[in-house]
Amino acid sequence: MQSLFELKTELPWDRDTWDRMNLRATELLHDAKKQKYTQAIVLLTSEGSEYGAVIHDALEKDSLEEKALFDRLHHQNDTEIRYALCMWEDGGIDLPSISQRKMLCELNPQNTETKIFVMTKNGISVIPLRVTLG
Repeated sequence: MQSLFELKTELPWDRDTWDRMNLRATELLHDAKKQKYTQAIVLLTSEGSEYGAVIHDALEKDSLEEKALFDRLHHQNDTEIRYALCMWEDGGIDLPSISQRKMLCELNPQNTETKIFVMTKNGISVIPLRVTLG
């Protein structure tokens, strides 16, 4: 699965960050037991820490994997997210689920500015989380 986004203006983003997060998501999915709606979520915090999780069924209403990921961020007191990447089991890039995006904002209100990697007609880009909520 993959969504294509059309952007009027592009935000600056770091290619090395993309490469690092893309590799991590690919590794997570490679080692995961895949189901129909499996995806990897990789988050990079403002402190420079990277967190990742495999969501086995992204359509599940109450995902234990999502909750565990956000609990880990909370307990580490590392809640300001700079970048987020959501990769489907087939390698497609997409927005994290609306519940994940809302949990990010509940975790830290500054996360409305988190840069989410998306696929555009011109390749990889980012959009701020806040524009995905309205």
